Amino acid sequence: KYTFLVEVELVKAFYTADIALYKIVGASQELINRIPAIDIDTNFIEEQEHKLYCLQSSPSGPAGRLLNEAHIEGMLDHFSIFPDDVGGNYVFEGYRYHIKGYFRFGSSGAPYLFFDPAKGSYVVNAIQSEASGIQLSIKNDREGNFQYINAIASPLYIIKDELQSYLK
Repeated sequence: KYTFLVEVELVKAFYTADIALYKIVGASQELINRIPAIDIDTNFIEEQEHKLYCLQSSPSGPAGRLLNEAHIEGMLDHFSIFPDDVGGNYVFEGYRYHIKGYFRFGSSGAPYLFFDPAKGSYVVNAIQSEASGIQLSIKNDREGNFQYINAIASPLYIIKDELQSYLK
């Protein structure tokens, strides 16, 4: 229901994982405390033991959010090269969740959540990846169709150790 425009600074780019960690800079602690936050879970989900949701930006109208149910279809040992004419090519590799659900074009970076009964709240476990060479479009017609039924998610597990060092 709210939009926060704040300055952020790149802390670390985990290129092979297709995840980036940012921190808010130049904002008062009072403002930072008003921004919704969510805890993280760095465990690797090997089976559909949790009901997952993908939190994406609203597809139309005023700024908002779109929470979609997602299912882990399987695991991938992913390898892909993302061409970049400016900074050179990036190699994405490592374990990924193969996800089935509803995804919009531009949903890269969206968090995957599940409810953690021990914490009594939702936690983030994975990030929508742009490394999605096997992404299939609805009706197998990608031309002008920006809605997808399959995606690849990068579990936070693959950067667990480095991520924990930044969160201390």
